[in-house]
Amino acid sequence: MDKIHIANFLPVPEPALDVIRAVDPRIEVHNVSTNLVRYIREPDHPQVDVRAAIEETTEIQQRDRIWFTFFSGDVAAEASALEWICLASAGANQILDRPIGEDVVITKMPGLAARVIGEWVLAFMLMDAKRMIRLIEAHRQGTWARSDPETLEGATVGIIGYGAIGSEIARFCDAFGARVVGIRRRASGDGTPPADAPDSVAYVWPPERLNDVLSESDYVVLAVPLTEDTHHLIGERELAAMKPGAALINIARGEVVDWDAQVEALNSGRLRASYTDVTAPEPLPDGHPLWSVPSLFITPHNSGLQPNYFGKAAYRFADNLRRFINNEPLRDIVDRHAGY
Repeated sequence: MDKIHIANFLPVPEPALDVIRAVDPRIEVHNVSTNLVRYIREPDHPQVDVRAAIEETTEIQQRDRIWFTFFSGDVAAEASALEWICLASAGANQILDRPIGEDVVITKMPGLAARVIGEWVLAFMLMDAKRMIRLIEAHRQGTWARSDPETLEGATVGIIGYGAIGSEIARFCDAFGARVVGIRRRASGDGTPPADAPDSVAYVWPPERLNDVLSESDYVVLAVPLTEDTHHLIGERELAAMKPGAALINIARGEVVDWDAQVEALNSGRLRASYTDVTAPEPLPDGHPLWSVPSLFITPHNSGLQPNYFGKAAYRFADNLRRFINNEPLRDIVDRHAGY
C-alpha cells in the first residue's frame, strides 16, 4: 500500500492531525522542524542549522506529495514529489511570486477567519464612533473630558472586496443598522447585491465603480486580495475621492494602500482616522515613523487570529484531502493568473 506523504509546516494540535490521518489509512503526516521553518523564512538567522535544514528540505522535496502550510519559500522549486500546496490562509500572494511548478495545485481557505476579522473591524468602527481612543487618553491623563459620540446606525460602510470576509462584515453592520455598499470583482453591472446579502447591503458594484463607493462611505473597509490590480488600489486620487472626514480600515494587505498618500490625507484631515492590521513593510520595524503618525492606529496583523485556528484549518484541509484522494475537484483552488 503506497503511502500518501504530507509535509505539515504548521503548529497543528495532535488531535487535529489525527483528523487528517483518519481520512485514509495510507496517510503519513511529517511535521516539519522549526529549524527548517526558520530557515525558509530567514536563511541567515544565527540559530539556523543550515546543514540540517538542507537535508530535511531534500527529504521533503523527494517524498511529500502534499504540503500543508502558509508559505513555501523557494523550496518548492525542486520538489519533485509535490502535487498540491494547501494554504491555511485566505490569500496566496505570499507564495505566488515563488518558483512553483505549473502542475502543482494551490488551494487556500477563504472565510476561515472571516468572523474574527469582522469582529476586529467592528471593534474599531465602534471605538471610532464612540470616540473611545480620546476617552482612554483622557482617562490616562486623569481628566474629565467628554466628547461627542456618533453612532453606527445610519452610517455608510463601503466594503472594497465583498467576499467571504466582506460579507461577514456586512452581517455585523446589519445588526447595528449601518448601510453597506460594496465593490466585488464579479459583481453584476447593475449593482444588485448577492442573493445571500443581508438587508443592510444597498448595492455591490464592479471595480470600475470604486469612486462611487468611496465618495459616500463614512467607513471604507479594504478586504481585497493583493494582486497586480490591487497594488496601491487606494492612492492619492482615491483618497481625494473619499467622503471628507471618513475613516479607512485595512484588513487586506499593506501594499493595497499608498502609504505616503495615506499619511498626507491623515495629516491634512481629509481622513479622520486610519485603522490598519497590515503594513508595508511588514512586520513594521520598531521605531518606524508610521508608529507616530497621528490618527493612524496599527495592530500587528492579528485580526485573523483565533483560538484553535490551526485545528479549524486542519478540518478544512481534511475535507479537501478526501477529494484529492478520490480524484474529485478540490475546493478553493487559487487562480494564479488572477492572483488569488
